[in-house]
Amino acid sequence: MTQRYACATCTAKACVKGGDFPENCPTQREAHRIETTIAEASVDSFAAQVMTAAAQTPHHANGVARSRVEEAIAFCQQMEWQTIGIAFCMMFAKEARVLADMFSAAGFTVVPVCCKVGGVGLLDLGVETPCAQRGPACNPITQATLMNAQQTDVNIMLGLCVGHDLLFTRASGAPVLTLAVKDRALKHQPLDALRPRAVETN
Repeated sequence: MTQRYACATCTAKACVKGGDFPENCPTQREAHRIETTIAEASVDSFAAQVMTAAAQTPHHANGVARSRVEEAIAFCQQMEWQTIGIAFCMMFAKEARVLADMFSAAGFTVVPVCCKVGGVGLLDLGVETPCAQRGPACNPITQATLMNAQQTDVNIMLGLCVGHDLLFTRASGAPVLTLAVKDRALKHQPLDALRPRAVETN
């Protein structure tokens, strides 16, 4: 299989540094599409609000970098959101409790919903697999539906499984922020699977 654009293998980084763009660079190949997207974004008030907030939240006033949790809280404050959904995996229940407390302390109304909500099984969801008889199944669509009913302004994903995060995002009526992802093999640090090879390519 081929890679449609050269971004992952590009060493020129002309889009950042200037200079000649390499062959198969989308900045040149898709110039019209990019111009159209920028024109649409320039009159999108929500996009402008998000980009403004995102530019202001990576660091504290003294220049010290914020953690992702701190940045998420500051971002939600900049967006003037009030009700925050937290869709979490049961493996992250302790972290979800701390996160909910932190958002509550910052003045937000918090709607935490765990992945096993409803206590349903895979067979209840119409899924037949060899593991269908094992305990309650994850229920990401219901997680999103309950948050939609509470009219959350944004929903934060905390450790949802691959695939379940997709269903949650699709069903969510509010924008979705990813705080952490699940990686059972690498202690929830998926980038560790990429770093050895990334070092080799440098």
